[in-house]
Amino acid sequence: MKKLEHDNHFKKLQNMYIEKFTEGEKERKFITEKKELVNIISPGRVNIIGEHTDYNLGLSITAAINKYIFITGYKNGSDSIEVYSEYLGDSGKFLLKDITFDKSKHWINYIKGVLKEYVENGYKISGFNMVIDSNLPIGAGISSSASLEVGVAKFIEELFDLRVSKKRIVEMCNSAENNFVGVNCGFMDQLSVTYGKKDYVIFINFKDLSHEYIPFNIKGELILIINSREERNLAHTEYNERRKECDEAVRLISGIIKERDINSLSDISRELLSEVKDKLPDKIFKRARHVVTENERVLLAKECLLDGDVKKLGIILLDSHESLKNDYEVSTDRLDYLVRELGKINGVHGARLMGAGFGGSVISIVEKGIANEIIDIIGRGFLKKFNDTPDFIECLPSDGTGRVLFMD
Repeated sequence: MKKLEHDNHFKKLQNMYIEKFTEGEKERKFITEKKELVNIISPGRVNIIGEHTDYNLGLSITAAINKYIFITGYKNGSDSIEVYSEYLGDSGKFLLKDITFDKSKHWINYIKGVLKEYVENGYKISGFNMVIDSNLPIGAGISSSASLEVGVAKFIEELFDLRVSKKRIVEMCNSAENNFVGVNCGFMDQLSVTYGKKDYVIFINFKDLSHEYIPFNIKGELILIINSREERNLAHTEYNERRKECDEAVRLISGIIKERDINSLSDISRELLSEVKDKLPDKIFKRARHVVTENERVLLAKECLLDGDVKKLGIILLDSHESLKNDYEVSTDRLDYLVRELGKINGVHGARLMGAGFGGSVISIVEKGIANEIIDIIGRGFLKKFNDTPDFIECLPSDGTGRVLFMD
């Protein structure tokens, strides 16, 4: 059980649950006195370094962060699921025996996808009511989708007293997003949200989903996320096209180098890639080069974090952005502007686009004492150039998804 950290959110959600889902004094008394609601807190995630490496079976360093989705709910004694999102001001209702894709309410498909995984894998669940709130921005590149998926999975586990391993939760939530929602994401987001640990980042090897914790050994610094407010929907961007291009790179390279088993771009060294460069289409070569060099940057960043070398880490972040911009071609004018302008401010230790790209956010490591100054400088410049105001999110590593006991 997780210690209650956000009692005001759960008090609000409890009252909202009573208002929307209870009828009569007896049921209200059950909720308010016995406090039988299942309360789940599920963090977002940041990817420090290692972008587009997860589905290429490479390396990354990520962290769950102290911005969350909050879930409260209980069984309703039927076969129906009823959900209300306070954050979106929207609701949905469907039957467990009829879980189909909803074209009009995209957000609810993440919930449906997880439920379908549990049903199809033989877990015994029934209907429930659920209220959701969040201080985790949607579309900002900090994985609100995985936060919701893993939060719903943990909610189901607690509500129906199931015993599901963390690894299995990661696998089912990833399958939900790939096979139901239609985004061919790797395991990074779900793993980070599930395995997060306060004051630590997570070094992940996606070949076997192994991970190790590394202290966030950068005293006096925090993670500053800047949301460009350039919305993107991964199911409708070139994200899936990048995955196909990486698969094509593996197919072509393995056909050239037949004496070696090459199953992913992470099986390829920089030297080997240079050998086959002239035999690859330029675009395919650039996609592969990003993945190969990004894995190298992850290993360098791990050393920096262990040594507390924030200046060198910043250089690595900037190198990553250039690779994402030029080789992987997932940056935008807004993201490039943010990285460039952040680099001009003393006390900012590097920045890069974070997440899939095509919009979303930039991650930077900054000195805590000048965060407000950075926000003012970047905010004014961004408004002048794009006639829009970015969102700023200050965060630190957090524990992963878990249950919270609601207590007065």
